Amino acid sequence: MARSLGTALLLTGTALAAQAQSVLRVAMAPETTPAEQAVRFEPLGQFLETRFKMRVKWVPVASEAFAVRALLNREADLVWLNGLSYVQAVVRAGDRVVPLVQREEDQKARSVFITKASSSIKKLPDLKGRTLSLGPSASTAENLMPRSALIAAKLRPDADLTAVPAANAAAVVAAVVAGQAEAGALGLATWERLVADKQVDPAALKVFFTTPVYTDHTWAVLADLPEGSRKAITGGMLVLEAVKGGREILKAQRAHRYTETKDAGYAAVRAAAEQTGQLQ
Repeated sequence: MARSLGTALLLTGTALAAQAQSVLRVAMAPETTPAEQAVRFEPLGQFLETRFKMRVKWVPVASEAFAVRALLNREADLVWLNGLSYVQAVVRAGDRVVPLVQREEDQKARSVFITKASSSIKKLPDLKGRTLSLGPSASTAENLMPRSALIAAKLRPDADLTAVPAANAAAVVAAVVAGQAEAGALGLATWERLVADKQVDPAALKVFFTTPVYTDHTWAVLADLPEGSRKAITGGMLVLEAVKGGREILKAQRAHRYTETKDAGYAAVRAAAEQTGQLQ
């Protein structure tokens, strides 16, 4: 955006007319560098500026944990959370946390395990005694769901193999390529994007395991955010596909379309978080 998302987004609609002078504070747990994140969400901010009439203030947060805290402490009204952070927020605040919309892709997320094409690793049990690169513990795709898959394969993630920490999915891939880790785990959508962008040579690396489907990110609010505001936000996101410039906005969001979030879709993530001791 010309003035950045943090300056002011304008939101409109009759449902919000009475609140025209109020401020909607928006936060998003960082998935990339702040600069990349600003570029990625700039088109969405511009769309909201032209569609609605409520000022929106960008609230920067340094991590998933800070994003959850910002929501629960009322430091932000609308927050982008990954699947693990969302279920943790619900554990802490119950039905005070209301999921609104998510990318259609987040309803069918998967994680993949990769290794060098020449590796003898062919299945999860082969990882016993090996090194595995995983993303931050707060990551659903690069940590939680891979750990859950290891447990399902009768492996103890912290005892039967050596973890090689990575800052993000790209770092996971880099660790495998450099031989710092014999295998790595990351989100399938991220893997496919890295391959498509030619940041990964699929002839040099192979996917040897893919997790079952789970539900990941969502935009969430607290239940006491006025219903008119919630409906306006949700409605605006759901029509992106059909409005002028909407497809470009969705592309920046790495999405085909937005769809309403259903709490029931997070059963697999809740189970994994409980299984790994992260449901808190």
